[in-house]
Amino acid sequence: MTRIPRKSDGRRIFPDAFKRQQIGRVLRGELTIAELGRKLTIAPSLLQRWKRSMTPGAGSAVAIPRRATSAKEPGSAPYLRELQLLIGKQALELELLRTELDALKRKRRSHRASGQ
Repeated sequence: MTRIPRKSDGRRIFPDAFKRQQIGRVLRGELTIAELGRKLTIAPSLLQRWKRSMTPGAGSAVAIPRRATSAKEPGSAPYLRELQLLIGKQALELELLRTELDALKRKRRSHRASGQ
């Protein structure tokens, strides 16, 4: 690794080219943010900030591949299917919680009725 200049308070000053190169490694799947942070002794939160700042339209030379947004668009078939699955899961969870609550109420009533 090349020598990185430091500010007067000791913090390192990373050139934009270095940032693009390192975040490119993450985007290509060579390393995770956590692995890169350990390797460079840089906080993962800082690496995440670099990654966010390099999104298309932010003036960066690094192109970040974007997922198709059609599945997330309201009204699209995949979006509606995802919502239906979520509603189903929540309905099931609600039913289980109601059943558990009823059982606890019955147990409490029987406990009180037994005189304790």
